[in-house]
Amino acid sequence: MIPEDVNIAELAADLKKDAIAIGPQTTANYPQLQQDLAQVVDRAEGGDFGSVGLVYLDHTPAVTSDLRDIAQELLNSTDYETIVVRAPASGAVVSDVHSRAVLEIGQSDLLATNDFVAGADALISDVTLSSVAAIDWATVTIMGAIVLIVAIAIIAAGQWGLRRKAKFLNRSSIEA
Repeated sequence: MIPEDVNIAELAADLKKDAIAIGPQTTANYPQLQQDLAQVVDRAEGGDFGSVGLVYLDHTPAVTSDLRDIAQELLNSTDYETIVVRAPASGAVVSDVHSRAVLEIGQSDLLATNDFVAGADALISDVTLSSVAAIDWATVTIMGAIVLIVAIAIIAAGQWGLRRKAKFLNRSSIEA
């Protein structure tokens, strides 16, 4: 659920300007943050990560899972492939292009530091360099399905053979 004091339209408008939305209190506390995060966005978009929107809220919502809802709404209302929402005590990352497993690996490093720039850099590096992202899950799924079908066919053939043998033995014992 989106907290009442979070204006999604305003955050989306800020993101559309330069991929970064920072709360006024955070901006006052960290005047260089906007410029430093712009470099992170450039590195992400210049590399294999893709487009990213970075949002830094002044306070953490009472229900921290609301951060994921905020991120999802911003993903739905902007053209970014990935949205990062960071608050002082937590954060959330959603993406149309990166798997949840890979994002969670990166999110732990994002939240492990109070340095917003280092956290964002770590997230992008973790996601970009993750070996989990290199797994072709479609191929793994297809190969798993083939193995399952072959196993079922072998079991079915074995059962058919056992029934046939039982019939033969049954017939032989009746004739004897």
